[in-house]
Amino acid sequence: MTSQTLSLPQANLKISLWQVDADSINSSELYVWLNNLGLPSEASMRLRELDTYTKRLRDKIIPVGKIILLKIIEFVKAHPNLSKGIAIGAAVGFLVNSIPFIGPLLAPLAGALGIVVFGIAGHRLDKSTRGKGIQNGILGIAQDVIEITSDFFKLVVEVFNAVFNQVITA
Repeated sequence: MTSQTLSLPQANLKISLWQVDADSINSSELYVWLNNLGLPSEASMRLRELDTYTKRLRDKIIPVGKIILLKIIEFVKAHPNLSKGIAIGAAVGFLVNSIPFIGPLLAPLAGALGIVVFGIAGHRLDKSTRGKGIQNGILGIAQDVIEITSDFFKLVVEVFNAVFNQVITA
C-alpha cells in the first residue's frame, strides 16, 4: 500500500469537504445514532466527548473530533458485519473477565482472540454480501486480516494526511 501525500490545496479541499459533512450533522444526531448502534451509554458518551474536540487552523476552527467520528461511522457503515464481529469479540472478553478468580487472567486473551475470530467472521460475511469470493484455510484468514488492516489504515492515513498537512503548514 502506498501512501499518498497531499498538496496544500488538496488538503484544504479535503478538510473543507469534511468540515461541511461535520457541520451538516449535529452532536445530538450523532449521539442518537451511536445509541441506536447498541453501544453502551458509556461508550456513546466517550465518543461524544471526541465529537467536541476542535483545532484552530489559520482562521478556521476545524471540528477534528467530529470528522474522525464521522470517518469511523463511515467505516462502520461500509463494514457492518466486521463491526458487529469486533463488538461481539469485545463482549466475549468482557464476559470472561467477570468469571471469578481466573477471569481477569483470561480476559485479555479471550478478548483479543474473540475480536480477531469474530472480526474475521464478520469481514467474511461482508465480503459474501458484496459477492466476493472467500478463500478457505490459513491463507484465506491471512488474506482477510490483510484486507481488514489495509482498509482501516487507508482510513487512518487519509484523515491524518489531510489534518496533519494542515497543522504543519498552519
